[in-house]
Amino acid sequence: MGEPVEKITPLTKGLLKNELYHVYMSQYILENSVYPLETQPLKDLWEATASHHWAIMGTAPDAGQAIEMVLKLINAKKTTEIGVFTRYSLLLTALSIPDDGKIIAIDVDRKNYDEIGLPIIRRAGVEHKIDFIVSHALPVLHSQKDENEGSLDFAFVDADKVNCKNYHERLLKLLKVGGVVVYDHTL
Repeated sequence: MGEPVEKITPLTKGLLKNELYHVYMSQYILENSVYPLETQPLKDLWEATASHHWAIMGTAPDAGQAIEMVLKLINAKKTTEIGVFTRYSLLLTALSIPDDGKIIAIDVDRKNYDEIGLPIIRRAGVEHKIDFIVSHALPVLHSQKDENEGSLDFAFVDADKVNCKNYHERLLKLLKVGGVVVYDHTL
């Protein structure tokens, strides 16, 4: 009698079900919509980070453009970033907010930032927007509750996933009404 034939429906066939299509389409989008819009400092930081053994932790350019769009849509001026690494997204935020904007960057270690990210951030002329705090994030967020309550426009969390709930609860108190929190791996 032969092998049973799978019934072909719009849910089992088509461009969106074709894995090869996704590979080609992703590459096409990156080459034609993402990479051409990247500024030189962002390209430089991406390339400098690519050879690091933890390069996978860096924010990808397409996710960065989504963050940039959100920053511009909400006219963000005061932001925070939890988890820095070499920080493509920190540079992207600094380039996207106004010249008098501020970013509170929090990480337990600034070695990779100092060695890889900071020289490029300095060349881009946006170091003055960044207040880097070497610490675990929760104590810093807690200490800012009186000073910064309801003042943040935007927060990006790319840190230990175990504490995301705790970060979220504290960030909600620091965000303005209409402020946005973005979590890594959710774009």
